[in-house]
Amino acid sequence: MTKIINLRPDKSLLNSNFEKYQFSSDVVVVTKEKSLTKDVYRQEPLTGQDSWLEARLFAFHNHLFENPFDSSCWFCDDDLKIWKINKDGDLLHVHTLPDNNKEKLYNPTITFASDKIIVLTSGGDSIEFLIMSNDDTGDNKSFSIDKIESGILMDSKLINEKLQIIVAMCSITDSDIKNKKHSKISLLTFTIDNNNLPEKIDIFKRQELTVNGPVEYIFVESNGEFINMLSQDKAVFKFDSLNKIKQDVDEVNDKNDVKIPKYCWSQDEDSLTVWIKIPEKYLNAKKNVKITANTITVDVEETILIQGETQYRLDAETATWNNEKDALKLELMKSVSGQMWNELIKGDNGGEHLPNAALADEIHSRLAHLCSDEPVTAESLQPTVGFNVDQLEECDLEGKDNYIQRINIINHTTTHLAMLGSHNHILFTQKLPSSQTICIRHDHDGCVWNTQDVNDDDDNNIDNWKICHTNTFPGFGYVEASKSNKRFCISPRKCEYVAIIEHARHAFIYERPINNSTIAKQKIVDLGPDSQPIMGASATKNYLILLTKNKLYQLKITQ
Repeated sequence: MTKIINLRPDKSLLNSNFEKYQFSSDVVVVTKEKSLTKDVYRQEPLTGQDSWLEARLFAFHNHLFENPFDSSCWFCDDDLKIWKINKDGDLLHVHTLPDNNKEKLYNPTITFASDKIIVLTSGGDSIEFLIMSNDDTGDNKSFSIDKIESGILMDSKLINEKLQIIVAMCSITDSDIKNKKHSKISLLTFTIDNNNLPEKIDIFKRQELTVNGPVEYIFVESNGEFINMLSQDKAVFKFDSLNKIKQDVDEVNDKNDVKIPKYCWSQDEDSLTVWIKIPEKYLNAKKNVKITANTITVDVEETILIQGETQYRLDAETATWNNEKDALKLELMKSVSGQMWNELIKGDNGGEHLPNAALADEIHSRLAHLCSDEPVTAESLQPTVGFNVDQLEECDLEGKDNYIQRINIINHTTTHLAMLGSHNHILFTQKLPSSQTICIRHDHDGCVWNTQDVNDDDDNNIDNWKICHTNTFPGFGYVEASKSNKRFCISPRKCEYVAIIEHARHAFIYERPINNSTIAKQKIVDLGPDSQPIMGASATKNYLILLTKNKLYQLKITQ
């Protein structure tokens, strides 16, 4: 049975008195600026890779990969050379990926299975295991595994007790629906002969899951039995090379249940429209409607169709309703114009929200420029400071719901599920050595959550999985929504600050206020008009690392 988790922010971590991020004249010093011997490798979408999922995947690809075990950063250049930036900002060549001259479908990606085992792919049909030596001699070993379906690496984990490495990859493939594509997750389990410096690596098991939407992150737990996944729609097992797929009981029940919502609703900045399904036997009966400033009640012949407290206040005096075929249509005005609602009735899961098509077109148009070959104009690069409520409401468009799933990859079941809804926008994710950080918008704030990695030493605790609210960036939901040219949103492990990196030239740094301060600092980074587009970014406590097509910048954040 799937355990439903409700993400309720810790009120003690919320700062209701916060006023603003105030521009600071403190200079963000560029401590190192290195010209690269070769440009950063960038794979362009091929013919046929033209779906929204693929456009999103290529547009927001971060070419800089942070090692969670030592905070070093890695990237791949045009010669498929792998470079490492250490904590001092020094650039070291550590490996070269083999080039078989075959067509590559995706950009190179790098994950870190342990402090010594690095997993890499060039975006083609093979993956590489790099085993780092225990000293500084540079005598590293590598193993190449061919005939692997192309994809991007999402995570990898060394399972010490089982002498296994689990690798999670994501690719975009055709779905069963004509002219539609979906995300396919490939879980590859490899066996090793020892967990220190392996001499042999063999593939042991292949598993596949599909998601009808993008996948934000995958985290493999250290017990080797569970993965955590954040995605738009639920993941479903499709293949296991060792075990037959058995449908999750909850999935079977979901399919057997007739999912007809009791009501549907839509909104714009000023109003709400609600359609309430009327049972056939009551179509000609009198409908009793009562609208107050914060409640809606509709009943017919003592049968309640909808009842409860609304999320925000209504202008009850202007409410109207009329019959439309087999439904009752309510027209309601919001008390506060521009206030976007997450739900109509508090705690009621019986309704379905219908997105506003006009706002959807605006969002899609914003995505297009990140994949465009058109040059970036000076006007588009002008920095924006502070809140912009109008742009927040445009970005508050609901699409599909986001889900956090904890999936048992042994018996193919979902053990834990957190339904974020469509309003809880994902601001950033950060992989830690033994957990995953997620920043989710809650109202106008950015709430930071940590998933718990449960070790299998204690069988009684393996199902005791939690997501904990650990930090808050007050007002950051407004800030993030105002940045229409945003490419990356990143933060250090302990969330001392959050940085929004634009497509070119600019980065905006917002310090997390401490001790419930009402004002926090905002700093602006400008790499100059001659800088190339920003292709990668990473954040540590003291430094912001930015990677352009031909240069690497290390900027000192702390004074």
